[in-house]
This record gives sequence, C-alpha cells and structure tokens, in this order.
Amino acid sequence: MKILLVDYDAGTTILGGDTHAYDLAVEWKKCGGKTLIAAADYSYLRRKNPEKTDYGQIEEENGVSFLWIKTPAAADREKKILRGALPFEKGLRRNFPLIADWKPDAVLLSSRHLLGSRGAARIAKKLDIPLLCDVRRIYPEHLREVLEYAPRHYLLHLFSHTQKAMYQKSCRILSVYPRLGEHITAFGEDAGKFLAVPQALPRVFSEAHKPPQRHMDFVRRYQEKGNFICLAGGQIEQDQQLELLIEAAALAPRDVLFLLVGNGMFKPNLKREVKQRALTNVLFLDGVNPQQWLDVYRTADCLYVGLPPYRWHQYGADTTRILLAMASGVPVLCAADIPDNPVEVAGCGKIVPPKEPKALMQALEEIRSMTAQERKSMGERGEKYAAKNADVSCQSAAYWSALQTAAQEQKDKRRQKEQKNPARQ
Repeated sequence: MKILLVDYDAGTTILGGDTHAYDLAVEWKKCGGKTLIAAADYSYLRRKNPEKTDYGQIEEENGVSFLWIKTPAAADREKKILRGALPFEKGLRRNFPLIADWKPDAVLLSSRHLLGSRGAARIAKKLDIPLLCDVRRIYPEHLREVLEYAPRHYLLHLFSHTQKAMYQKSCRILSVYPRLGEHITAFGEDAGKFLAVPQALPRVFSEAHKPPQRHMDFVRRYQEKGNFICLAGGQIEQDQQLELLIEAAALAPRDVLFLLVGNGMFKPNLKREVKQRALTNVLFLDGVNPQQWLDVYRTADCLYVGLPPYRWHQYGADTTRILLAMASGVPVLCAADIPDNPVEVAGCGKIVPPKEPKALMQALEEIRSMTAQERKSMGERGEKYAAKNADVSCQSAAYWSALQTAAQEQKDKRRQKEQKNPARQ
C-alpha cells in the first residue's frame, strides 16, 4: 500500500525537528508499505533545513521518499504558523500530477498546524482515495491557552473552521489524545470516526551516540557529596511548569538539589527568579542532543515532568516527555492533571497537582525516604511500561491498520458504484 503523508514540519534524524512522519514511514516500510512525505523545505522546528535548488521531484532522505515544497522562512510566532500556509497549499496543487503518477492508496494529513489540509483533501477527492486526519494539536484551544491569543483573534476563527472542515472531510480521525471524540462531538461531527492511537517515543532517543560525560560527571559529583538530585530536562519553555519546581526548591532542605538541564526561551526568566529568591539549591546545565537525554536522566535520583492545567487536557495530552522520563528507569514526579496519566498507570512515581509546590515537595520527600532498592523497583516499572507501550512499532501498527481499512472500504465503494453503473466502465 502507498501512503501520501502530508506534514508541513516533517524532519528526519539527520535534519532534526519533528520526526513523527519519518518514523512512521520507516516502520511501514518494514511491512511492505511505501510512503511519500509532502513537507515544506523550511521549518523552524528543524535543526537544519534541506538545501534545495530543484523542486517538483521525489527525493530520498534516509531511505524515505520526500516531496519538498518551497516555502518562505519566518521570524515571528504568527508568521511561523501562517506565512508558509498559502505557498504550501499552492505547492500541493502544483505537484498534483506528480502525486497522481505516484498513485497513493490513501492520504494522511499529519501537520501539527493543519497546514496543507485543503491540499490533502483536494488530492484525496480527485484521486477518489480516503483522507485520514492525524490530530496532533487541538484547535482553537491550543491558540487560546498556549499561545494566549485574544478570544476574537482572527486565527482562532480560522483554525476553528479548518479543524471542523477536517473533521467533516476525513473518513477516519486518529490521535494520541484518548478523549478527542468529545471534542469532535463538540464540533457537531461524528465521533464514530475517531480512533485513539498509542503515544510513542521518537526513534531518535534510542539511536547510537556518545554519552554526555560532562553532564553525567557533574551530577555524580553532587551525589557523592550526599545531595539528592531531582532533575528536569528538555526544552525549557513556559509549558513545562518549571516555576512550580522553583517554588518547591524554596521549601526544600539544602541537600536536595534541583537540576534544570536544557535550553529554551524561558530559561533566562527562571534564572532571574532563582537569583531573586537567592536559591542555592537550583542549578542550570545546557541541553544535550536528543540521543543523550536518557543518559542524563539515569544519573538522577528522581525526575520532574510538568504539564500546565490547560482546559483542553480533558481530551488528553502529548505525553512524550513523561514517557521519556519513564524510559530512563528513574522515579518520576509528575505535575499533570491529564486522563490516563502513564505515571499513574505504571505506578512508577508520584502524581501531584500542577500548582501546589507543597504537594510536590511532599511527594519528593516520599520518594527520597525510600530505600535505593525501592526507588529502583519504582523506576523499573516505568521503564517496562515505556518499552511495552511507547515503541514506535506499536503506534505505526495502529496507523497502518486504520489506513488499510480505509483504503479497502474506499475500494469496496468504488466497486459497488461500478457494478451499479456498468455503462460508465
């Protein structure tokens, strides 16, 4: 089976960025599937973008077929979302003959900003093949709560309309958000189209790599001095609830050390807050490559992961950061109010409310009071859960099954039409 996967920000292990589409394509290839990823040649998410001079042809990137579409670079948040939208749609339209010659059996829209949604729907309609939508962000709630757009901002209306249109046009709606069906119903659409798929860790986290020895030695030096290490890692942004960790640090004894490892726009803000509070038990380290995060996590005594109390989390949340922490085999302190929290399901840590530093400190003390063997057993439960449930192969199998079913149903409908109208054959 051949899949056209439309993902504006798609990256690879070499280019960096969002490797969701690439990981799926690699897995589908193992079971005989072929994937053509239609992606923008510029994405602010990638570590580097492909250097292109010729467009309008299918190219191989690490064994996966890509159709790169020329789009402009963008400097600010709003332009990052919209500036490439029209060029990308035009690119899909312009490359329709090439896509038609490739003969896909189904179209999967997997763009986090829904960019390319009209083009994907148009291609599916013209080729009479099924359109499936992979919902990776919930709109317009994401714009309203995460990016803090005003209630009457035109983008909220635009994305709300686009989200509803994709719910209408798609024969299947897939998502890692387990309760997205409620959101689909709120839009007045059929929730029967929805299929929940498991969350998976990108394969980049398990690639061969050189250990981050400097970071590992740094943590061990403080442990040898008798400090209990609580570590938070990743891109340091406002949506990680790291302010809660700073507030908890102000309540902690001096031998509990909080390490914040990573880079990001919110890092200077946190450094200023730590300085204003005169906290000596909060330290910052630079980030590491994606392949090295598990090495860093495994040096800590416990890990912290926080998710803000967004209202749209009632439908579910992207739990990649939680699962990565669990995969390290270290107990996890999770400040998140989300359905089906994997930390709670696996019993590999403590769940605390997102805005209560005293509760966080109490949970940390409970983990600290455990014996080393008890902490090891707790962490191993998370590691086993992640290995069993967060593998890319499990996620790709769910997508593959949905795509096969949709493609077969479309073929059956086409056959029935031909039988009813034999004169048109």
